[in-house]
Amino acid sequence: MPNWTKSWAIGPSPFSDLSHLTLTDQILTESLRLYPPLWSSGRMAFETFELGGYPIPAGAMLLAPQIVLHRDPRWFDEPLSFHPDRWTPEFRKDLPQFAYYPFGGGPRRCIGDSFAWMEAQIVLVTLGQSWRMHRVSHHSVELEPLVTLRPKHGMPMVLERRQT
Repeated sequence: MPNWTKSWAIGPSPFSDLSHLTLTDQILTESLRLYPPLWSSGRMAFETFELGGYPIPAGAMLLAPQIVLHRDPRWFDEPLSFHPDRWTPEFRKDLPQFAYYPFGGGPRRCIGDSFAWMEAQIVLVTLGQSWRMHRVSHHSVELEPLVTLRPKHGMPMVLERRQT
């Protein structure tokens, strides 16, 4: 087992390579676009205001479903298709604020989003180096939107060891 503390003391963090994993980042970003862990968020209006020409009374509950916004064809061509290559620096720059926010946004953004992102990159890269993963073909995926979004009956996979 590597001694991470010692390696940090003598050089860059062992996690510094994560920022160079462009394809991994694109795959995770697109996966979270289609299946955001926080699939919807709500807020209460503290005062009356107008939104898009509609009066919103104080005390009203407003919902902002990320899963709907992330699939909006105004911002995403072929919104139901998996296209990791769409996540170019130019595309990210031109995307309106809150068109993509899988961990929430603003002052209520998930405090652990950076850790979750790093953890997901490490798991994906570690597994992907040794294994090819294929979804069991006869298993249909049904979403279960609880507090977080998850597959209702799990996600059975067939693992195939990569040849070195």
